[in-house]
This record gives sequence, structure tokens and C-alpha cells, in this order.
Amino acid sequence: MVYNESQALKDTWFVPLFFGIHLLVIVVALLNGLVEAGDPSIYMGLAIVMSASFLIGWLIVSMKLVIRLDAIGLSYKSPPFINTWRKYKWEEIKDIQQIKKASIWAGGGLGFHYDLKGEWKYLFSTPHVVRVSVKGSSFVWSTRNPGKILEAWEEWRRER
Repeated sequence: MVYNESQALKDTWFVPLFFGIHLLVIVVALLNGLVEAGDPSIYMGLAIVMSASFLIGWLIVSMKLVIRLDAIGLSYKSPPFINTWRKYKWEEIKDIQQIKKASIWAGGGLGFHYDLKGEWKYLFSTPHVVRVSVKGSSFVWSTRNPGKILEAWEEWRRER
């Protein structure tokens, strides 16, 4: 069984909200007269804020999670920060379980981050969460279809 899944952060509600707030702040600054004609320092500050917003927005739009499960094991990557596949053979995995919590609120927000409990979380806009425990660590994925991931895990355990 081969299962592939790709989730992009640009498909969430967060991206239009992020760019909408930045656009609103810039428009309000221009309409309220904060940018006065002839004052180059205000224009320079506005250019710096817009450039930083563009770079942060580009990172947000380019973030995604790619999951692959096959006969050998599971692998994932999360560009633009994790550009190479992280691969785990089925023998290295201790357990895979579905978590009943909503991924965004219970997991600490969108994107990927390191939890105080010592696990990496890769959370996007899907409501399902799966915890993968490997030797020495664990990580959490959001997924559209946790049944397929659990099915692949159970299939491997039956064959073992």
C-alpha cells in the first residue's frame, strides 16, 4: 500500500487573514496622513515593513507538509525548512495513534514547531491529528485521512 498526502499552509484561512491585516494597516497609515509627502524617513519605514511582510508572507505561502507511506516505511518533508525526506522504516516505529483533539487549537497553532513536551508538530488546516512514536522521540502530523495511515500501520503489524 502506498499513501501520499500533501498539505499546504496557503490553503488555510490564515493566509488571507495575514495579508488582509497587512493591507488594512498600510491603507489606514496612508489615509490617516501618517505618510506625509516629502518625508523620506516615513517612506523608508513603510518600505521596510512591507518588505518584511512580503518575506514572512512568502514563507507562509511556501510552507507545506508532504507525507508518504509505502512498504518500506514512512517519510515526510516540510519545505521550505525541511527540504529533504525524513525517512523511518516500519521497524523503527513504536506506535502510531490518532489524537482526538483539533489540530490547530490543541496543538499550539498552524505550521510546524517544537513542543515543550519534546515533540515536533506539523499542523496544517486539517482536523485530524496522528502521533507517530519512534525510538527516542515522537512527532505529530495533521492529516486529511488518518484511517489510511492507521491502516498502513496495522497492515505492517499484521505482516510482522
